[in-house]
Amino acid sequence: MLKTPLGSLYVYLNDKPIKYNISPLPLRPIDICSYEVDSRYMIEIDKSQIIPGDIIKFCIDTDIIAEEDGGDCLVEAMFECDDLFLALGGYDINNKDKNNFAYYFSVIKNGIKAEIINLEYIQDLNVAIAWSYTDKEDYYTSVWFAADPYV
Repeated sequence: MLKTPLGSLYVYLNDKPIKYNISPLPLRPIDICSYEVDSRYMIEIDKSQIIPGDIIKFCIDTDIIAEEDGGDCLVEAMFECDDLFLALGGYDINNKDKNNFAYYFSVIKNGIKAEIINLEYIQDLNVAIAWSYTDKEDYYTSVWFAADPYV
């Protein structure tokens, strides 16, 4: 289980806790810039555990309410407290056709959830998490980029 500065990360499949894999990611998501975070991980769910109609929730055990952010197909839950900024990010994956979505992400109170639509288009199900202490320059932008699972 991943322990973040705000609390532990839990993953639920249809409201039942499941195991997930954690892989560290580079702290500088874009090599050619100065954006860097304190911690960054990929959270991976085993595709064989899911079927269409399933709901997967990625939740931080915190009382801080997530704010919605992102862009294009990226959906991010952003958490901010006095000296820390944390984000969870996932992509709505589609097959270049609005009717062929694999899954749909949305922000919930303490994280994000994925609604599984079609396994045919799912190669993997990944969410990125990153955090940075706010004493750094551009901490917001750094965390925003670092919580993108495809950067």
